[in-house]
Amino acid sequence: MKHIAVIVALGLLSGCGGQGMKHGGTAEAPYKDMLKKPLLADSVMRDGDDLSYQVHVTLTDNVAVPDIAQLQASCATPSGSLLYMEAPGTPGADGQPTRITVMRNLAPEVIGELQQNASFTDACARTPRPDWRLVSTTDTQRQLLIDRASLKTVGEKIEFWGAYDEPLILINTLKKMPYAQTRLHWEVSCSRQTYRTLAAFSLTPKNTVTFGNVVAVPIDQPFSTAEADTRTLLKAACSPTAAQLPVAVTRTKLMQTLTPAPVPATVTEAISALGMPAPAKPLHHLVEKRELGSSSLRTEVFIEPGAGNNLLKLRRATPSSSAKITTFRGLFSLTFQSEFELRGMNVSAASTVEQLSFSGDWKHMPIGTTLGFKLKELNRNTAEEDRVLSRDATCVVAREVPASDINSALSGTAKALNCTTTGDNYQATNTVMYLQDYGYFFTQQDVVKGKYTTRTTLVNAQ
Repeated sequence: MKHIAVIVALGLLSGCGGQGMKHGGTAEAPYKDMLKKPLLADSVMRDGDDLSYQVHVTLTDNVAVPDIAQLQASCATPSGSLLYMEAPGTPGADGQPTRITVMRNLAPEVIGELQQNASFTDACARTPRPDWRLVSTTDTQRQLLIDRASLKTVGEKIEFWGAYDEPLILINTLKKMPYAQTRLHWEVSCSRQTYRTLAAFSLTPKNTVTFGNVVAVPIDQPFSTAEADTRTLLKAACSPTAAQLPVAVTRTKLMQTLTPAPVPATVTEAISALGMPAPAKPLHHLVEKRELGSSSLRTEVFIEPGAGNNLLKLRRATPSSSAKITTFRGLFSLTFQSEFELRGMNVSAASTVEQLSFSGDWKHMPIGTTLGFKLKELNRNTAEEDRVLSRDATCVVAREVPASDINSALSGTAKALNCTTTGDNYQATNTVMYLQDYGYFFTQQDVVKGKYTTRTTLVNAQ
């Protein structure tokens, strides 16, 4: 890629400290050229006074597939933003187009170039403010909308913008970008019952485009081949009663939150069949210090009893995340729910163990014996596709030590288990201490794939 041109461009964004802000004309040229370029007509959308649009830029040496920049700018005031730049013909390691996400305001000294761009001022004059109408609501509470103001007759065809308005803020699992609405620019032949998609863009609740594209070679397709929601919008565009549709009302939207399914009865029955003795004492609160290389993380663990003697409900909290867990005595999660931040996005995760089996004498754990368990877990994540993960663990009961060796507040003894766990591109060895008075497994050390070692100290136990 032409990194110099990109760096110069970013230096001319408000708040950036690159050389482009300091050295005037030469550095500003590539960025000003972007603002002088004609808008891609099929990409132009309006929200209030703001236009969202794309222009062709030069990021790579791929001349067959033009690179693009996505911008948003005001028709009423000298303001605008560069949202992202993308090279559709140059895929990255994940198979998606090479992309530079910017999301920064344009510097005042260059915004004037945009105001002198006849293509931009013409688009402001010709693109009406949207008039979104509600066509229907699906069973999932997705609303199907049509922008009545965008309806335009071109010969015997109609062009318009339609939208799938989601009830929640979702994450596209391929792009790893959030969106709450998808807008589609269509050209329709009502007499022939055919349509072609001209462009598709996904936006946040604040109408900021996060990803999308103009279709390079639109293809005519019959209405009958479109998915049901698309057919509904195409037919609405052809209906003479579109003006009578109710005005769409903006909805308040939250991020999608996943909830784990209940633990299956077969799983709890497998645990009960172990016949492990009930704990003599409860644990209520732990403070763990985890060390990975030169970094450390402090975690608070709040413990409540679950169903029966074998299940515990945990809430694990760090300065940056929180998780709710149903666990088999602390050894592994049966259900898991968490929210965390990934690349600036709030992500929700949930999992449930669906199958579980054990081997060995877990009731007595004789020194020198081997214990084992196998499980299958449904793992869900709003930023990824659902996966079923397998784990196969073998543990050797190595020795017995005073529990006070782990934390001075603990009573009784602890049995040390040396475990190896494999499955689905995963391999780890663990040292696990079973606190017999408390019926709780505490993991002292994890070594993942022989490389990444995490040591955990029990700082406080109550």
